[in-house]
Amino acid sequence: MKKKELVFEIQELDRRRIARDLHDTSLQNLSHLIHKLELVSMYMDKDMIRAKLELASVSKNINHIIDEIRMVIYDLRPMVFDDLGLKNAIIGLLDKAKKMTSLVIEYDIDEIEMTGYESYQLELYRILQECVINVCKHAHAQNMKVFLKDFLDHIELTVEDDGVGFDLEEAKNKENHFGLFILKERVKILSGSMKIDTKPEKGTKIFILLQKL
Repeated sequence: MKKKELVFEIQELDRRRIARDLHDTSLQNLSHLIHKLELVSMYMDKDMIRAKLELASVSKNINHIIDEIRMVIYDLRPMVFDDLGLKNAIIGLLDKAKKMTSLVIEYDIDEIEMTGYESYQLELYRILQECVINVCKHAHAQNMKVFLKDFLDHIELTVEDDGVGFDLEEAKNKENHFGLFILKERVKILSGSMKIDTKPEKGTKIFILLQKL
């Protein structure tokens, strides 16, 4: 794939990801706030104390939504990616996952240099990010292992967890299994291959092989 085509495909996939993130979090929360404000309007004439409590709850939720939107903007291109490079951006992502969950995370991340192909490196970061998000949201795991290894002509990424696992064939047939779909599309953009080894209650192991440009 030519460099210009690679950039275009990555941009289009990120548009879909942003739409998903906003729909699943901020837009749903804003819809809930509309209902809350309707309740405040009802309480204003009958129970001022209850109305004030509901307004305080609305204010807290608005601040939460602002934080969510800030995270979506930040994820467009993490500043640490520009400042410190791919390896440190990945380590920062994993450290953040540790703080937000009870996961024990083991990792071994190689330094990957591909001068002139920053879009490739950013998409590699997105692939790993999608794997980590899926583990944090759905796996109910206690442990996760992440290995990113740099070889002469290819890159290998392994993400393994000891969570609940899932039925792979059933997941493939679900149109709304967006996490798996977008991961597959990202790997495809980089002309890579992906193997998923999982069973219900047996954890999940994802192995991704990407050819260097």
